[in-house]
Amino acid sequence: MFQVITIGSALVDIFVHSSQFASQSSERDELLCLTSGDKLDIEGFRVFSGGGATNTAVGFQRLGFQTGIICELGRDDLAQIILNDLKRERVMTQLVIAEKKEQTGGSIILVDQVGGRTVLVHRGAASLLDTYDISPFWLSQTRWVHLSSIAGRLPALEKIFQTLTRSHEVGLSWNPGKTELELLRTHQLKLSEIPCQIFFVNQEEWQLLGSVQAEVLENFSEVVVTAGKAGGMVYVSGKPAWKFLSQSQSVVADETGAGDAFATGFVSAKILGHSTRIAIAWGVKNAGSVISYYGAKLGLLDRDRLIRAVAEVGDIETRLETENLS
Repeated sequence: MFQVITIGSALVDIFVHSSQFASQSSERDELLCLTSGDKLDIEGFRVFSGGGATNTAVGFQRLGFQTGIICELGRDDLAQIILNDLKRERVMTQLVIAEKKEQTGGSIILVDQVGGRTVLVHRGAASLLDTYDISPFWLSQTRWVHLSSIAGRLPALEKIFQTLTRSHEVGLSWNPGKTELELLRTHQLKLSEIPCQIFFVNQEEWQLLGSVQAEVLENFSEVVVTAGKAGGMVYVSGKPAWKFLSQSQSVVADETGAGDAFATGFVSAKILGHSTRIAIAWGVKNAGSVISYYGAKLGLLDRDRLIRAVAEVGDIETRLETENLS
């Protein structure tokens, strides 16, 4: 029934824009300053569904895969925003958990006049996935599972990995959050027991892994370390194999969905049997399209548009400055 299942968070993101959000530099940081008690006029606000599970579910569905999603919501108005978006995109929601006593998670993103962002997050139900929310049957019946952060819920993670270890024909890609990275760094999760084919982290997260980096490279077939505008590196079988740059954009509206878009494009290409070089190109073009829009879904490409976008750059290896280092 499902070709891909995504697992992770589901949130509502509210972008608030105002030229009256003042910034001030301190010794350590750039501060967003508001006067207590003031009533500020804002230029506008936008509401989107977000979270790693919903972003990637829509991404895979647009790229032609029948996609289901495992995430946790409350039974409130915010949950309905998320469900409406998923259904509009034809993502199958049978595996979504809706708990009456929980509150759907959300974030408020304050955007100042120069595009700086301050994010206020309440994860709510998105951080409460338990073992009984994970269906071994459905995980064993799909072709691929894409796992994003589930707030370090160790029993749920162990159940996912144990199920997929027994289901040899199901692929797994994983984009962990900081809590999951800490579980890896402290060996609460054993890397040798995680059947992950493709592992995604950004440069900051890669550094957090510290002394277990070598073990990650040893156990996961492909490790993708992204570095924002600087592109990133793909390690294959433990060795640096491909270096790439991101797609330059004249207008960048919102970078928050770039990682999910890259992962969706990269994994989709691999599911279809394409090379790592083509997977990088799909990831780069998908991410480049997403950051041109607010929210993590509006710019996601369908398969035909993605193939055309990649074809337009001609020699991908040269135009994307992808360099074979092996």
